[in-house]
Amino acid sequence: MTHLAKRFFWLLAMLVFSAGLAQNSLTLVQALAQAYSRGPSLQSAQATLQNATLQLNALKADPSTLIVALTQAEQNAKLAQVNLEATRLSVMQSVVNAYTNLYEAQQNVALFQAQVALNQRNLEVARARQAAGNATALDVARAQTTLDSSRQSLTNAQAQIPVLAAQLAALLGLSDLGNVTVAAPPNPPALEANLEALRNGLFERLPSVLQAQQAVELAQLNVKLADNDYTPAVQLNTAKTSLENNLRTLQTAQQNAQTSLTNAYQAAQSAYKSIALAQANLANAQKVVEQSQAALRAGTISALQLQTDQVSLKSAEYALVQAIGSYWRALAAFSVAAGQDFTGLVRAASAP
Repeated sequence: MTHLAKRFFWLLAMLVFSAGLAQNSLTLVQALAQAYSRGPSLQSAQATLQNATLQLNALKADPSTLIVALTQAEQNAKLAQVNLEATRLSVMQSVVNAYTNLYEAQQNVALFQAQVALNQRNLEVARARQAAGNATALDVARAQTTLDSSRQSLTNAQAQIPVLAAQLAALLGLSDLGNVTVAAPPNPPALEANLEALRNGLFERLPSVLQAQQAVELAQLNVKLADNDYTPAVQLNTAKTSLENNLRTLQTAQQNAQTSLTNAYQAAQSAYKSIALAQANLANAQKVVEQSQAALRAGTISALQLQTDQVSLKSAEYALVQAIGSYWRALAAFSVAAGQDFTGLVRAASAP
């Protein structure tokens, strides 16, 4: 692809992204696509791979290149390729975390606004009852304290929005998001993974483990090159010590990778189950509101009771938002631990 063509497609992607911003709405896939095209992390990984490939080709073309230098160049190129794929997953995880945290914060503000309105109404009712001699000054004071507390919670929640928005903007390579509102994350896919199958080739997909494996291979090569009668014995002993240390490091890295994979899988399973529980609680809250609406029409409850039940419904809705966000984050973490995307976002965001 020519430089001009690459520039055209980059501009096209920016136009599409800008159109989304003009509508003051941003989807999770759009955010990740922007992070891939403009974010610093993936660009750095791509540059590293390009440089490693050029270095390897140059050494291959040079007949005077020694085996250690060539081995190191081959390792660097392979590691850079694996690191590029791992960076795609890492960026995806960072975007998922930032995006879902921002969306949850926005929904939390809406919940606190409803709670403040309810508490304001409760204070008005308490004052009216006090005026009628049916409530004490303590009742009014308690209602006022509850309102003040909810107002402070709302203020705190609102203060989190620009902070979280700035974190997401940085990942997208932007100075700020402006007045953009992030849309609800899409429905996450169910976790379908075979742990035993994932363990096959796991170490080749994780840069940290691959780097430890390469250190062992290079140390083995140094031992082989030093194991002769024309190399000082101290050099051979140093090479053997280095090999032993690298073997221990590799074993630790492999064990950590296996543990991380198992823990991330269990966390994702638990988070997925929490969604069903939140959905059930939401369905119950919806039924309560429907019953309260009917009771209000029948004159058997007050409008204040209905408003209370509606806030409880909003709280249940927010709990579901949190459950879905937690599962998205757990699924992204599992993808990073497995070295393989289970969110479907990487492919969606990378599609032309």
